[in-house]
Amino acid sequence: METLILKPTKTNPFVRFDPSNHKYEIIGQSFPEDPQVAFEPIFNWLKNNLNKLDHKMILTIKADYFNSASNRLLLKIFRILELNFQAGKEIEIIWTYEDEEIQNDGIIFSRIVNIPFQFVFTPAEK
Repeated sequence: METLILKPTKTNPFVRFDPSNHKYEIIGQSFPEDPQVAFEPIFNWLKNNLNKLDHKMILTIKADYFNSASNRLLLKIFRILELNFQAGKEIEIIWTYEDEEIQNDGIIFSRIVNIPFQFVFTPAEK
């Protein structure tokens, strides 16, 4: 299975979907000029690899800031994961947050999709 690593930019998050090491992460901020293009590699990876996973997928999200367009695409990712979860795949989202606003975003997502969410407070680095 292929590994997807997208290096962070000023406007795009760090993304790692690494099945051989069981690491799935979206970290940072996301406010790209064209979010559909920025998130397209993630959708392609999910389409081509998710059904082949033979282990539990634990996706860690650490959203410092995601604009509304990025949030819509994150929801689209969660919807894809939800369909696979309902089909029997073991999937969990770990939503890490450092403030109440980001925590609330995760709570909203957890109420929209039927996937287990775990919330983890991580203080801001100084």
